[in-house]
Amino acid sequence: MKAEACGEERLYLSLKELYESLGYARFKMRRFEEYSLYADNFNFLRSRDVITFGDKNGRLLALKPDVTLSIVKGCTGGKGLKKVYYRESVYRPDRPGGQFREINQIGLECVGDVDEYVQTEVLYLAAESMKAVGGGYVLELSHTGIFRGIAACCGRDGLPEEVAACIGARNLHDMRGACLACGLGEDVAAKLCTLLGCGGSEEQKLSLLCSLFPGSAECAAAARELSLAVRSLEQGGARAEIDFSLSDDPAYYNGIVFRGYGENFPGAILTGGRYDNLVKKFGAGSGGIGFALCADAFEGARRQFDADVLLLYGEGADPQKVLLRARQIAAEGESVYAAKRVPEAMKFARTEKMD
Repeated sequence: MKAEACGEERLYLSLKELYESLGYARFKMRRFEEYSLYADNFNFLRSRDVITFGDKNGRLLALKPDVTLSIVKGCTGGKGLKKVYYRESVYRPDRPGGQFREINQIGLECVGDVDEYVQTEVLYLAAESMKAVGGGYVLELSHTGIFRGIAACCGRDGLPEEVAACIGARNLHDMRGACLACGLGEDVAAKLCTLLGCGGSEEQKLSLLCSLFPGSAECAAAARELSLAVRSLEQGGARAEIDFSLSDDPAYYNGIVFRGYGENFPGAILTGGRYDNLVKKFGAGSGGIGFALCADAFEGARRQFDADVLLLYGEGADPQKVLLRARQIAAEGESVYAAKRVPEAMKFARTEKMD
Protein backbone atom coordinates (compact mmCIF):
# COMPACT_ATOMS: atom_id res chain seq x y z
CA MET A 1 0.00 0.00 0.00
CA LYS A 2 1.58 3.28 -1.12
CA ALA A 3 1.20 5.84 1.65
CA GLU A 4 1.44 8.81 -0.73
CA ALA A 5 -1.89 7.84 -2.23
CA CYS A 6 -3.77 6.87 0.90
CA GLY A 7 -6.01 8.96 3.07
CA GLU A 8 -6.58 8.88 6.79
CA GLU A 9 -8.94 5.92 6.51
CA ARG A 10 -6.43 3.77 4.68
CA LEU A 11 -3.68 4.80 7.08
CA TYR A 12 -5.87 3.79 10.01
CA LEU A 13 -6.67 0.39 8.48
CA SER A 14 -2.98 -0.22 7.90
CA LEU A 15 -2.08 0.70 11.49
CA LYS A 16 -5.02 -1.27 12.88
CA GLU A 17 -3.64 -4.40 11.23
CA LEU A 18 -0.14 -3.63 12.52
CA TYR A 19 -1.24 -3.03 16.12
CA GLU A 20 -3.57 -6.02 16.27
CA SER A 21 -0.79 -8.26 14.95
CA LEU A 22 1.04 -7.62 18.25
CA GLY A 23 -1.98 -8.13 20.50
CA TYR A 24 -3.39 -4.61 20.85
CA ALA A 25 -7.17 -4.34 21.25
CA ARG A 26 -9.36 -1.44 20.08
CA PHE A 27 -10.31 0.98 22.86
CA LYS A 28 -13.41 3.08 22.23
CA MET A 29 -14.73 5.86 24.42
CA ARG A 30 -17.40 8.52 24.55
CA ARG A 31 -16.79 12.04 23.35
CA PHE A 32 -17.04 13.34 26.91
CA GLU A 33 -16.07 12.49 30.48
CA GLU A 34 -17.02 13.92 33.84
CA TYR A 35 -15.13 17.18 34.29
CA SER A 36 -13.77 16.01 37.65
CA LEU A 37 -11.47 13.57 35.83
CA TYR A 38 -9.61 16.51 34.30
CA ALA A 39 -9.96 18.90 37.23
CA ASP A 40 -8.24 16.34 39.48
CA ASN A 41 -5.45 15.72 36.98
CA PHE A 42 -4.56 19.09 35.47
CA ASN A 43 -0.84 18.28 35.79
CA PHE A 44 -1.31 15.54 33.21
CA LEU A 45 -3.04 17.72 30.60
CA ARG A 46 -1.38 19.70 27.83
CA SER A 47 -3.86 22.54 28.42
CA ARG A 48 -6.07 23.44 31.36
CA ASP A 49 -8.66 24.89 29.00
CA VAL A 50 -11.52 22.39 28.75
CA ILE A 51 -14.95 22.70 27.10
CA THR A 52 -17.59 21.92 29.74
CA PHE A 53 -21.38 21.57 29.83
CA GLY A 54 -23.99 20.33 32.27
CA ASP A 55 -26.23 17.32 31.69
CA LYS A 56 -29.87 17.00 32.77
CA ASN A 57 -28.80 15.33 36.04
CA GLY A 58 -26.66 18.28 37.07
CA ARG A 59 -23.30 16.64 36.35
CA LEU A 60 -20.56 18.78 34.84
CA LEU A 61 -19.22 17.05 31.73
CA ALA A 62 -16.36 17.90 29.41
CA LEU A 63 -15.47 17.18 25.81
CA LYS A 64 -12.37 15.07 26.22
CA PRO A 65 -9.11 17.03 25.80
CA ASP A 66 -7.01 13.87 26.24
CA VAL A 67 -7.29 10.14 25.48
CA THR A 68 -4.66 8.69 27.82
CA LEU A 69 -6.47 9.76 30.99
CA SER A 70 -9.61 7.90 29.89
CA ILE A 71 -7.61 4.77 29.05
CA VAL A 72 -5.72 4.75 32.36
CA LYS A 73 -8.97 5.37 34.22
CA GLY A 74 -10.44 2.32 32.44
CA CYS A 75 -7.50 0.20 33.61
CA THR A 76 -7.90 1.07 37.31
CA GLY A 77 -7.63 -1.98 39.54
CA GLY A 78 -6.46 -4.20 36.72
CA LYS A 79 -3.50 -6.58 36.84
CA GLY A 80 -0.86 -7.47 34.30
CA LEU A 81 -0.53 -5.43 31.11
CA LYS A 82 -3.25 -3.86 29.00
CA LYS A 83 -2.34 -3.05 25.39
CA VAL A 84 -4.83 -0.92 23.47
CA TYR A 85 -4.98 1.23 20.35
CA TYR A 86 -7.48 3.93 19.47
CA ARG A 87 -8.79 6.29 16.86
CA GLU A 88 -10.35 9.23 18.64
CA SER A 89 -10.87 12.99 18.57
CA VAL A 90 -9.77 15.34 21.33
CA TYR A 91 -10.84 18.94 21.84
CA ARG A 92 -8.33 21.53 22.99
CA PRO A 93 -6.85 24.92 21.98
CA ASP A 94 -4.51 24.92 19.00
CA ARG A 95 -2.10 27.05 21.07
CA PRO A 96 -2.06 28.70 24.53
CA GLY A 97 -5.01 31.07 24.59
CA GLY A 98 -6.02 30.01 21.09
CA GLN A 99 -9.22 28.68 19.58
CA PHE A 100 -10.52 25.21 20.42
CA ARG A 101 -10.40 22.68 17.63
CA GLU A 102 -11.09 19.02 17.07
CA ILE A 103 -7.89 17.00 16.69
CA ASN A 104 -8.07 13.50 15.22
CA GLN A 105 -5.57 11.03 16.67
CA ILE A 106 -4.50 7.46 16.08
CA GLY A 107 -2.41 5.96 18.86
CA LEU A 108 -1.77 3.24 21.37
CA GLU A 109 -1.10 2.82 25.07
CA CYS A 110 0.43 0.12 27.28
CA VAL A 111 -0.71 0.32 30.91
CA GLY A 112 0.32 -1.89 33.83
CA ASP A 113 3.43 -4.04 34.01
CA VAL A 114 5.56 -2.09 31.54
CA ASP A 115 9.03 -3.61 31.26
CA GLU A 116 12.01 -3.19 28.93
CA TYR A 117 10.45 -5.35 26.21
CA VAL A 118 7.15 -3.41 26.24
CA GLN A 119 9.03 -0.13 25.87
CA THR A 120 11.04 -1.57 22.98
CA GLU A 121 7.83 -2.77 21.32
CA VAL A 122 6.14 0.63 21.61
CA LEU A 123 9.16 2.41 20.10
CA TYR A 124 9.16 -0.11 17.25
CA LEU A 125 5.46 0.55 16.60
CA ALA A 126 6.03 4.30 16.71
CA ALA A 127 8.69 3.95 14.01
CA GLU A 128 6.45 1.64 11.94
CA SER A 129 3.61 4.16 12.27
CA MET A 130 5.86 6.86 10.83
CA LYS A 131 6.82 4.54 7.98
CA ALA A 132 3.13 3.96 7.25
CA VAL A 133 2.61 7.69 6.78
CA GLY A 134 5.13 7.62 3.94
CA GLY A 135 8.22 9.57 2.96
CA GLY A 136 11.35 10.10 4.98
CA TYR A 137 11.07 10.43 8.74
CA VAL A 138 13.08 10.54 11.94
CA LEU A 139 12.18 9.51 15.49
CA GLU A 140 13.82 11.85 18.00
CA LEU A 141 14.37 10.61 21.56
CA SER A 142 15.32 12.04 24.93
CA HIS A 143 14.78 11.20 28.59
CA THR A 144 13.36 13.26 31.46
CA GLY A 145 15.94 11.71 33.80
CA ILE A 146 18.64 13.77 32.08
CA PHE A 147 17.28 17.07 33.35
CA ARG A 148 16.37 15.68 36.75
CA GLY A 149 19.99 14.55 37.01
CA ILE A 150 21.38 17.90 35.90
CA ALA A 151 19.12 19.71 38.39
CA ALA A 152 20.26 17.38 41.18
CA CYS A 153 23.88 18.18 40.35
CA CYS A 154 22.95 21.82 40.98
CA GLY A 155 21.29 20.98 44.29
CA ARG A 156 17.75 21.47 42.94
CA ASP A 157 14.68 19.31 42.46
CA GLY A 158 14.14 20.64 38.93
CA LEU A 159 15.55 23.13 36.47
CA PRO A 160 14.11 26.68 36.64
CA GLU A 161 11.41 27.44 34.07
CA GLU A 162 13.60 30.02 32.31
CA VAL A 163 16.36 27.48 31.79
CA ALA A 164 13.92 24.76 30.74
CA ALA A 165 12.44 27.15 28.18
CA CYS A 166 15.89 27.80 26.69
CA ILE A 167 16.51 24.06 26.48
CA GLY A 168 13.18 23.37 24.78
CA ALA A 169 13.75 26.16 22.24
CA ARG A 170 17.44 25.24 21.83
CA ASN A 171 18.12 28.86 22.67
CA LEU A 172 21.86 28.91 23.30
CA HIS A 173 22.01 32.71 22.98
CA ASP A 174 19.98 33.33 26.14
CA MET A 175 21.12 30.27 28.10
CA ARG A 176 23.92 32.03 29.98
CA GLY A 177 21.67 34.89 31.09
CA ALA A 178 18.91 32.49 32.20
CA CYS A 179 21.34 30.36 34.22
CA LEU A 180 22.97 33.36 35.89
CA ALA A 181 19.60 34.90 36.74
CA CYS A 182 18.58 31.65 38.45
CA GLY A 183 21.86 31.23 40.29
CA LEU A 184 23.09 28.20 38.34
CA GLY A 185 26.36 29.83 37.29
CA GLU A 186 28.62 30.02 34.25
CA ASP A 187 29.78 26.40 34.42
CA VAL A 188 26.27 24.94 34.18
CA ALA A 189 25.37 27.33 31.36
CA ALA A 190 28.48 26.31 29.40
CA LYS A 191 27.75 22.60 29.89
CA LEU A 192 24.14 22.96 28.78
CA CYS A 193 25.19 24.88 25.67
CA THR A 194 27.78 22.20 24.88
CA LEU A 195 25.20 19.46 25.33
CA LEU A 196 22.53 21.13 23.18
CA GLY A 197 25.00 22.06 20.45
CA CYS A 198 26.72 18.69 20.17
CA GLY A 199 26.86 16.59 17.01
CA GLY A 200 28.32 13.22 16.11
CA SER A 201 26.80 9.77 16.49
CA GLU A 202 24.11 9.00 19.02
CA GLU A 203 26.61 7.10 21.20
CA GLN A 204 28.96 10.09 21.09
CA LYS A 205 26.15 12.37 22.24
CA LEU A 206 25.39 10.08 25.18
CA SER A 207 29.08 9.79 26.07
CA LEU A 208 29.30 13.57 26.11
CA LEU A 209 26.31 13.75 28.48
CA CYS A 210 28.00 11.41 30.95
CA SER A 211 31.33 13.26 30.73
CA LEU A 212 29.72 16.66 31.34
CA PHE A 213 27.82 15.40 34.43
CA PRO A 214 29.94 12.49 35.71
CA GLY A 215 28.45 12.55 39.21
CA SER A 216 24.85 12.05 38.09
CA ALA A 217 23.50 8.52 38.42
CA GLU A 218 20.25 9.66 36.76
CA CYS A 219 22.06 10.97 33.69
CA ALA A 220 24.03 7.72 33.43
CA ALA A 221 20.87 5.60 33.76
CA ALA A 222 19.06 7.72 31.15
CA ALA A 223 22.02 7.39 28.78
CA ARG A 224 22.00 3.59 29.10
CA GLU A 225 18.25 3.45 28.44
CA LEU A 226 18.53 5.72 25.41
CA SER A 227 21.46 3.75 24.04
CA LEU A 228 19.44 0.53 24.20
CA ALA A 229 16.44 2.22 22.55
CA VAL A 230 18.48 3.66 19.68
CA ARG A 231 20.26 0.37 18.99
CA SER A 232 16.96 -1.50 18.97
CA LEU A 233 15.36 0.98 16.57
CA GLU A 234 18.35 1.00 14.23
CA GLN A 235 18.46 -2.79 14.13
CA GLY A 236 14.84 -2.65 12.95
CA GLY A 237 15.77 -0.27 10.14
CA ALA A 238 14.36 2.87 11.81
CA ARG A 239 16.05 6.25 11.78
CA ALA A 240 16.47 7.41 15.38
CA GLU A 241 18.31 10.41 16.82
CA ILE A 242 19.03 11.76 20.29
CA ASP A 243 17.75 15.32 20.80
CA PHE A 244 18.55 16.76 24.22
CA SER A 245 16.23 19.74 23.65
CA LEU A 246 13.28 17.34 23.76
CA SER A 247 12.48 17.77 27.45
CA ASP A 248 8.62 17.73 27.42
CA ASP A 249 6.51 18.09 30.57
CA PRO A 250 8.28 16.48 33.57
CA ALA A 251 4.98 16.49 35.51
CA TYR A 252 3.55 14.10 32.92
CA TYR A 253 6.48 12.12 31.58
CA ASN A 254 9.06 10.39 33.75
CA GLY A 255 11.30 8.45 31.35
CA ILE A 256 11.89 8.15 27.63
CA VAL A 257 10.11 10.74 25.47
CA PHE A 258 10.00 10.82 21.69
CA ARG A 259 8.63 12.66 18.68
CA GLY A 260 8.22 11.69 15.05
CA TYR A 261 8.95 14.11 12.20
CA GLY A 262 8.11 13.47 8.54
CA GLU A 263 9.64 15.15 5.49
CA ASN A 264 6.23 16.40 4.29
CA PHE A 265 5.20 18.02 7.58
CA PRO A 266 6.27 21.28 9.26
CA GLY A 267 6.30 19.92 12.83
CA ALA A 268 6.08 16.78 14.91
CA ILE A 269 3.17 14.52 13.93
CA LEU A 270 3.82 11.82 16.54
CA THR A 271 4.45 12.36 20.25
CA GLY A 272 4.87 9.87 23.06
CA GLY A 273 6.70 8.74 26.13
CA ARG A 274 6.70 7.02 29.50
CA TYR A 275 4.11 8.18 32.08
CA ASP A 276 4.42 5.88 35.12
CA ASN A 277 3.30 8.58 37.59
CA LEU A 278 -0.17 8.86 36.06
CA VAL A 279 -0.66 5.07 36.08
CA LYS A 280 0.40 4.79 39.73
CA LYS A 281 -1.91 7.62 40.75
CA PHE A 282 -4.90 5.72 39.35
CA GLY A 283 -3.78 2.39 40.81
CA ALA A 284 -3.60 0.92 37.32
CA GLY A 285 -0.20 -0.73 37.68
CA SER A 286 3.45 0.28 37.77
CA GLY A 287 3.96 1.94 34.41
CA GLY A 288 2.58 3.36 31.21
CA ILE A 289 3.91 4.22 27.76
CA GLY A 290 2.26 5.20 24.51
CA PHE A 291 2.08 7.62 21.62
CA ALA A 292 -0.38 9.52 19.46
CA LEU A 293 -0.19 10.22 15.75
CA CYS A 294 -1.94 13.41 14.63
CA ALA A 295 -4.11 12.19 11.77
CA ASP A 296 -5.16 15.77 10.94
CA ALA A 297 -1.58 16.67 10.06
CA PHE A 298 -1.39 13.68 7.76
CA GLU A 299 -4.67 14.49 6.03
CA GLY A 300 -3.53 18.05 5.43
CA ALA A 301 -0.23 17.12 3.80
CA ARG A 302 0.13 17.49 0.07
CA ARG A 303 0.04 14.19 -1.76
CA GLN A 304 2.18 13.61 -4.82
CA PHE A 305 -0.40 11.42 -6.58
CA ASP A 306 -4.14 10.91 -6.31
CA ALA A 307 -3.58 7.21 -6.99
CA ASP A 308 -0.63 5.06 -8.00
CA VAL A 309 -2.22 3.67 -11.17
CA LEU A 310 -4.67 5.12 -13.68
CA LEU A 311 -6.35 2.12 -15.30
CA LEU A 312 -7.80 3.32 -18.62
CA TYR A 313 -10.31 1.08 -20.37
CA GLY A 314 -11.92 1.41 -23.80
CA GLU A 315 -15.57 1.60 -24.85
CA GLY A 316 -15.84 -2.12 -25.50
CA ALA A 317 -13.94 -3.31 -22.43
CA ASP A 318 -15.45 -6.16 -20.41
CA PRO A 319 -16.43 -4.66 -17.00
CA GLN A 320 -15.58 -7.90 -15.19
CA LYS A 321 -12.08 -7.97 -16.71
CA VAL A 322 -11.53 -4.32 -15.78
CA LEU A 323 -12.64 -5.00 -12.21
CA LEU A 324 -10.45 -8.10 -12.03
CA ARG A 325 -7.39 -6.14 -13.17
CA ALA A 326 -8.16 -3.29 -10.71
CA ARG A 327 -8.38 -5.82 -7.87
CA GLN A 328 -5.08 -7.40 -8.96
CA ILE A 329 -3.33 -4.02 -8.87
CA ALA A 330 -4.77 -3.27 -5.43
CA ALA A 331 -3.72 -6.70 -4.16
CA GLU A 332 -0.14 -5.92 -5.28
CA GLY A 333 -0.09 -2.93 -2.93
CA GLU A 334 -0.92 -0.04 -5.25
CA SER A 335 -3.97 2.20 -5.27
CA VAL A 336 -5.85 2.25 -8.57
CA TYR A 337 -8.32 4.58 -10.28
CA ALA A 338 -10.21 2.96 -13.20
CA ALA A 339 -11.73 5.33 -15.77
CA LYS A 340 -12.66 5.55 -19.43
CA ARG A 341 -10.70 8.78 -19.90
CA VAL A 342 -8.00 10.71 -18.03
CA PRO A 343 -9.60 12.69 -15.16
CA GLU A 344 -8.91 16.40 -15.00
CA ALA A 345 -6.68 17.80 -12.23
CA MET A 346 -5.60 14.36 -11.03
CA LYS A 347 -2.09 12.91 -10.95
CA PHE A 348 -0.98 9.29 -11.19
CA ALA A 349 2.38 7.57 -10.88
CA ARG A 350 1.72 5.48 -13.98
CA THR A 351 -1.00 4.66 -16.51
CA GLU A 352 -2.13 1.23 -17.67
CA LYS A 353 -4.48 0.74 -20.63
CA MET A 354 -7.01 -2.00 -21.31
CA ASP A 355 -8.87 -2.55 -24.57
